[in-house]
Amino acid sequence: MNNLILAISAVVLLTSCSKVDGANPSQNRALNSISGELENKKSSFLQNKLDSWVKEEWTPTVEKNETIKKKNEDESRNFVLQEYVDKMGVYNKEHNSTTAESHTQKISSMPIIGDVK
Repeated sequence: MNNLILAISAVVLLTSCSKVDGANPSQNRALNSISGELENKKSSFLQNKLDSWVKEEWTPTVEKNETIKKKNEDESRNFVLQEYVDKMGVYNKEHNSTTAESHTQKISSMPIIGDVK
């Protein structure tokens, strides 16, 4: 009996809180003013640069690879991080032609990241 009374009082309490004006997060003006619900429609400089780089460099370079094209055709595939690693490998292979331009050797020589000596 006590459990039933406790359950009923919890349900009444929770449903009444959701109906109070301002308690619902989408109607709370103070929360919306700091959370950025109404975002600026104007994109920032870095976002514009990133968007143009993805459109003009990344996508054309990566889409040339036949294995990546075949993987992208399958819409029902699950998300795997390895796809992005493969795409990065294709992009770096085409754009970093010398080891002087790449920091791969420096990063690999770091004791935590690369080979432990």
